[in-house]
Amino acid sequence: MTEYKREPVIYGIQPDDKEKLGETTTKLDDSDISGLLEQLRQIVAENELDVNFPSHILDQAREILEAEEHNIDLSQLNVVIGEIEKQRFLIENDSPYPEVRAVVDPTDDPAVSANTFRAWFLGLVATIIFTGVNQLFTMRYPAISIYSLVAQLLAYPCGVFLAKVLPTRQWNLFGWKFTLNPGPFNQKEHMLITVMSNVSFGGTNGTAYVTYIFQAGFQILVTLSTQLLGYGCAGVVRRFLVYPPAMIYPTSLSTIALNKALHSDEGRDGHVHGWKITRYRFFMYCFIGMFFYYWLPGYLFQALSYFNWINWIAPNNVNLAIICGTVTGMGLNPLPTFDWNIIYALYDPIIYPFYALSNIAIGTIVGGFFIIVPLYYKNVWNAAYFPILSNDVYDNTGSTYNVTRVLNSKGEFDLAGYESYSPPFLTTGYIMIFYFSFAIYLAAIVHVALYNRREIIKGFKAMWKWTNARDEHEDIHNRLMKAYKEVPEWWYLTLLAISFVFACVGVAVYDTGLPIWSIVFAIALCLFLQIPYGMVYAITNSEVTNNVIAEFIGGYAIAGKPVANLLFKAYGYIACAQSIQFVADLKLGHYMKIAPRVMFSAQLVATIVGAFVSLGVNTWALDNISDVCSIDQPQKFTCAGARDFYTSSVIWGAIGPRRLFGAGKVYNSVLYGFLVGALSPIPFYIYTKYFPRSPVRYVYLPLVYYGITDLAPYNVTYAWAPLVVGFFFNYIIKNRWMAWWEKYAYVFTSAMSCGVAISALVIFFAVEYHAVNVNWWGNEVSYIGCDNDECPLLSMPASGVIG
Repeated sequence: MTEYKREPVIYGIQPDDKEKLGETTTKLDDSDISGLLEQLRQIVAENELDVNFPSHILDQAREILEAEEHNIDLSQLNVVIGEIEKQRFLIENDSPYPEVRAVVDPTDDPAVSANTFRAWFLGLVATIIFTGVNQLFTMRYPAISIYSLVAQLLAYPCGVFLAKVLPTRQWNLFGWKFTLNPGPFNQKEHMLITVMSNVSFGGTNGTAYVTYIFQAGFQILVTLSTQLLGYGCAGVVRRFLVYPPAMIYPTSLSTIALNKALHSDEGRDGHVHGWKITRYRFFMYCFIGMFFYYWLPGYLFQALSYFNWINWIAPNNVNLAIICGTVTGMGLNPLPTFDWNIIYALYDPIIYPFYALSNIAIGTIVGGFFIIVPLYYKNVWNAAYFPILSNDVYDNTGSTYNVTRVLNSKGEFDLAGYESYSPPFLTTGYIMIFYFSFAIYLAAIVHVALYNRREIIKGFKAMWKWTNARDEHEDIHNRLMKAYKEVPEWWYLTLLAISFVFACVGVAVYDTGLPIWSIVFAIALCLFLQIPYGMVYAITNSEVTNNVIAEFIGGYAIAGKPVANLLFKAYGYIACAQSIQFVADLKLGHYMKIAPRVMFSAQLVATIVGAFVSLGVNTWALDNISDVCSIDQPQKFTCAGARDFYTSSVIWGAIGPRRLFGAGKVYNSVLYGFLVGALSPIPFYIYTKYFPRSPVRYVYLPLVYYGITDLAPYNVTYAWAPLVVGFFFNYIIKNRWMAWWEKYAYVFTSAMSCGVAISALVIFFAVEYHAVNVNWWGNEVSYIGCDNDECPLLSMPASGVIG
């Protein structure tokens, strides 16, 4: 809790400094030019490969550098230098990135603290309630998820209420003076509550990932170890992923925008392009509008969600469904949806930079129609007997793979049963997921090594010196954060060691078949991959997860043991994914100037509490819900997620990748994805170095592959729809009306997302949990025919089996 005594205010940009941004103060003579040119060379060298850095600044600098010194027109040069000076001033005293400037203030008041009773109370309440609800409903199909955005929205009135009713009396506890109510509910408190919510249930999977295993049977040590391993790893990479200004984390900026809107903080904006409406009022209008509108695609007129109007012409036409289907087809449809929930399902069109959306869409469209469709129609791998994009696994009769037929009584691989049954068959889309997943793993590493080597080198230098990494960066936000004590490295390393011990004890006590060395390998995998993958996420908002490679490695290393493979995947995948999410929240605290030690405590407590709540709810549900996890459970608690998770572990852990991808096996060629990923970024990098003004500068190859890896079970709709909206907001509006975009864009997407989330909750509990169906053409037309039924291109041969 915060002390009552207030400290002096520390500011970033002063009022006099702001005026400097709008005027050119430098008048050049011949003696100034050599020094100026050196400054310009430094700007270009440091930012030439930064896709988020304003390109027009770099182009102006290059024009000057390419001209001969005696041919420079000083009268014209002063205009250009004014722009360069403003940018350099922003680099030192604000941010060169308009996305960051839009919502993050270059000021701080250390006396305003997040460490209050209100923040801890509301953060823990949100952690307990929403984690419990999320955990319970992950067992239901269709599932319902409550994201931290909802907690952030609801926390505001609760915080304001507590600020009005809690006593303001000062307490003295052994010389420590504090109060339960230090004043108005502030943004730092609000953000700490959001961070606690995000840690406990808003991360990669919404709940404790390992509880999927417990629905097939393990306990507390394994839960805590999987949740905390990532946290321990996160602290080690702060110098790479938190302190560098180029690591902007677009999702964090959206979260801050919502905070500012709720607190009626207009920041530095004022009136823009004739718009006088405040952020708060703009948010409320958009939020209420979306809350009511979502009842149409979400319940009353569901054809607006999957608007597969092309298929209405001939619902049973197989080829039309395969190419144009919005539900299960490829999604070739210029107007595929009127549902914001579909538009932002994978890629929020405003949070994602436009170049990122473009790269993803290129990958999705090219990968879908120029790779997947031709392979499918040529019946490569016998895949035309199955749906084109399904992520199910099939047997040689076209039925869903029955994993129990390849296991013995101990749950281990049964070779005789396998040989008498069938090898697994994958759909074309699913095969390409593996191909380009293999590609993206190495492409991300190579791309980051080439394009972000300056940040990596700076981080390793700080690590080698064992100094405070914040000292390596002199931007305003790192300078302001020096007012707070940093979390020592050994705190995180201790946590990493404790979670490792928990993991070792957990897998040793239970008969899991998982060797201790595999946990060491999983941690090493996380420590190695989280830097490049974290940089991709911080720069582009695209999260590269190593779940496929964890399954792949585990299948080779621990063959024939599905439970061990399942655990290895949990440790190998979730440690890295959780680490990146924790780091993103650390950046959120960095932007909001929350004391690092307060952030550490809040994240740690929320993670532990969330883990116990997930485990407790999971255990309660298994013991008290009748027929839980059965296919025909009345309330639909069928455990579909756990079922899919376990099926995947059997395919990769029992049958194993050696029987699928090994030499001479049917999917062996998929391994060339590793080679493609390792080599493909190099020519793009070389071309960009020689032709820095070319549009190739914006080719971000890991994102191109990223777009393809979402093509099963999703389709082109999920990349095309956000691209269209992103083009309008992040290209047209951002380039023409930057001030409007800076003030309202992130508020808009937060309002739309909150509207959908709250509306979906109300719809679910009001009319879906106990079904109240509205049966009419508008709710049925999208689900008629082959687009819904996943009709395959070819019918099974007369023999009834393939392969």
